[in-house]
Amino acid sequence: MFSATITLFRVTLLVALVLIFFFTLNYPPLSSSDDQNGSHRLHNTNFLSSAFYGGGVGGTAWEKQVRHSSTPKRPNGMSVLVTGAAGFIGSHCSLALKKRGDGVLGLDNFNSYYDPSLKRARQAMLKKHEIFIVEADLNDGPMLTKLFDVVPFTHVLHLAAQAGVRYAMQNPQSYVASNIAGFVNLLEISKAANPQPAIVWASFSSVYGLNTENPFSELHRTDQPASLYAATKKAGEEIA
Repeated sequence: MFSATITLFRVTLLVALVLIFFFTLNYPPLSSSDDQNGSHRLHNTNFLSSAFYGGGVGGTAWEKQVRHSSTPKRPNGMSVLVTGAAGFIGSHCSLALKKRGDGVLGLDNFNSYYDPSLKRARQAMLKKHEIFIVEADLNDGPMLTKLFDVVPFTHVLHLAAQAGVRYAMQNPQSYVASNIAGFVNLLEISKAANPQPAIVWASFSSVYGLNTENPFSELHRTDQPASLYAATKKAGEEIA
């Protein structure tokens, strides 16, 4: 009788462990709600999934992807962090750098300013070329710090920005958060990194604003922006 009870207990325990493993494998951690700007979504890592798989963001498997993507394949190659890597320009720049033999790690918040499926398609394309995109926002200081701790970037190609002129009428805060606050955050974390990376930053022709001279020249005035978007890009130029 005692032996049968022990056997039943062991079978019950084994079934419980199998069920725990099954649900850990098939049900990913829930994501928290979007922040007020809807610009970034944080993912909570389940304890069991961390124990079995090394965790999600920040875990061993994640760090391995980050390092592999950012490691150059040519002698004296660069290790480049490309922000806005899922955008049209960012994805093409990432691919060109990778084909040249440089290490490339992407960063993008995949916001919904335009159809996110376009960015997801570019993400899938870059993945085929062993380019990993970290889904995070420029204002996520701990995430950026983590990336610079994991990878000794030689360069940052900063292309991420809240784009569009008319959209600023609907969501002006997103322009300040991304184009000014996010840029400053990136600069400060880059400054604290060792080694300090060289930073290449993209402005935009909108900074010429009400200027009527054509073609545009770097010598022309840029103190008459005609939109909030242009004003934030001009502010970025002054900060840089």
